[in-house]
Amino acid sequence: MKHSSKPAKPVRACHACLLNLGKVCWVYANPRRQWRNRRCPGFENPELYNALAEWQAAPHVKTRKQLRQASGRKTNQPPAWRRHTQHTIGSG
Repeated sequence: MKHSSKPAKPVRACHACLLNLGKVCWVYANPRRQWRNRRCPGFENPELYNALAEWQAAPHVKTRKQLRQASGRKTNQPPAWRRHTQHTIGSG
């Protein structure tokens, strides 16, 4: 019989931690295990907080998907099919 595995999402105790990135912890794959002894080694750890700040300040390479989304339709532009039909109707 297989045991149900608990999710790796940060727990309530991680709420005030800077390493909590919402759905994941920046350092630990399973933050729930870190709180078993009532104290996570990453909570309020200045060395890890400094490493996180350096990582966030470093430039990151965008993925193909991010580049494609950035070059796509802007918020104030009509859809492409509408732009093409307007040009053909007005030019006739």
